[in-house]
Amino acid sequence: MNHYIFRLSLPVLVCLWAAVPALSVSIPIENASFEFPVIDPLLNPFGADPNIDNWTEIDIDTLGSQNTGVFVNTEPNNINYFGDHDHIFNADGRQMAFLGSQAGNAFEQDLSATYNIGCDYQLTVAFGTSFMFPPSTEEPIDYLELALYYRDGNEPVDIVSLLIPAMDPNQWLKDFSLSLLSVSADDPWADKKIGIAIRSAGQAGGFWDLDNIRLEEFYPVSLPVANASFEFPVIDPLNAFGAGPIVDDWVEIDVDPEGLSRNTGVFANTEPNSFDHIVNADGSQLAFLYSEEGNTLEQELSDQYKPGCTYRLTVAIGVSSRLPPTILEPVGTLELAFYYRDMNESSESIDIVTRKIEATGLYPTKLRDYSLYLPASPSDANWADKTIGIAIRATGVPGAVWVLDNVRLDRSLPSDDFILTNKE
Repeated sequence: MNHYIFRLSLPVLVCLWAAVPALSVSIPIENASFEFPVIDPLLNPFGADPNIDNWTEIDIDTLGSQNTGVFVNTEPNNINYFGDHDHIFNADGRQMAFLGSQAGNAFEQDLSATYNIGCDYQLTVAFGTSFMFPPSTEEPIDYLELALYYRDGNEPVDIVSLLIPAMDPNQWLKDFSLSLLSVSADDPWADKKIGIAIRSAGQAGGFWDLDNIRLEEFYPVSLPVANASFEFPVIDPLNAFGAGPIVDDWVEIDVDPEGLSRNTGVFANTEPNSFDHIVNADGSQLAFLYSEEGNTLEQELSDQYKPGCTYRLTVAIGVSSRLPPTILEPVGTLELAFYYRDMNESSESIDIVTRKIEATGLYPTKLRDYSLYLPASPSDANWADKTIGIAIRATGVPGAVWVLDNVRLDRSLPSDDFILTNKE
């Protein structure tokens, strides 16, 4: 067994999603149910072994190595020394793992699978507490930590982690999950081997019961956005301005005081050899949005917000070559939003989550993707099962123009029992 202690960091980065078909796969974990080494009840009267095959055991008891190991589930009607029925009814298989509650004790495993670009990951662990030596549920409370990590060279580095508070002993294990949202090509863990860790974060004296470790890889589902690339209405090549004030399938909110609707619309990309040609436009047209606060493009989709699912709105954004939003104070800003309508009152739109985008770092000839996340919501959220609304809003002063293209909406992680760590 290996004996060492480490402390890891938690980077939080922006990343991009790939639009891929809906799919989830189970990633193999060695000895995921702690069935090995097999404990022979005739040779081992204690029903426990301090070794665990295929896992790295981090045991701060350097002399006796008694903080990590596997044990055999008791018989269905077993009563322990304290008079408790201690058989675990929903154990997966015959054996489970034990982990001492003192901070520093841990299990970890480097998998053969890698973090694939565009995928989400969900680590799930069934856990309970020892009947004879339960971790503390009173202050100071003991915690169990789940983590997904990668290795920078030989050094393990956490990506996401989750602390789970101790609970009273029970004959049923409970599932807890940790999720990592979409892996981007820019993430340092992209294409690196997946690392999983289960760590104690408490005081000495108690023991965690662990079983049935699972890791799922999810691909997002692309939801349809009408006229997502602003190709309609088609701009007639004879149109001298190369632009029009109408955007099919989008609601245009235009604050033009003269009522001429000149602040929103679509325009045709210029020829490839033009100085202002947008090199990564999706299709031949884009949308323009004047920078004055109040100008908006919004759309209500055919899909509804599903409880337990996460959503990601991605928009390709640039600035006009002739009237770019300022990068000086006050910096020009644009807002992305998820909203829903409160049909029980005035049918007004209510924002769920928003994100401000600054003009800094944007260019006239190359668009940049920006994303807004909506974390998974419970079934009693106000927007649950309501129509999805997305909005792109100017939030600055007059005199400049935003360029928009290739709006995408993805849904992911349809899980019933989840705890999410979100990346913005």
